[in-house]
Amino acid sequence: MFNFFNEVKSSLKKVEKLDNFHLINISNRMLYVEGHRGLLTLTKDIISFKVRGGVVMVEGSGLYLLELTENTIKISGDIKKVESV
Repeated sequence: MFNFFNEVKSSLKKVEKLDNFHLINISNRMLYVEGHRGLLTLTKDIISFKVRGGVVMVEGSGLYLLELTENTIKISGDIKKVESV
């Protein structure tokens, strides 16, 4: 059975450690994440945040936070790359 979240995670490195969050990338213009563990970097070009077992880095231009709650992050801008580090 197709699982969108698992398909997205399969393209990230260290997949075996990154299984406790959900990430949705909408047309490389918006990224929605459930299950983050805190914001690390916030610039117009890079936003990074902790997830259980690692860190996810979003690279692009004109990046900004639309929403930041205890459990969710919504990022907007021109998203060029999403990777675990």
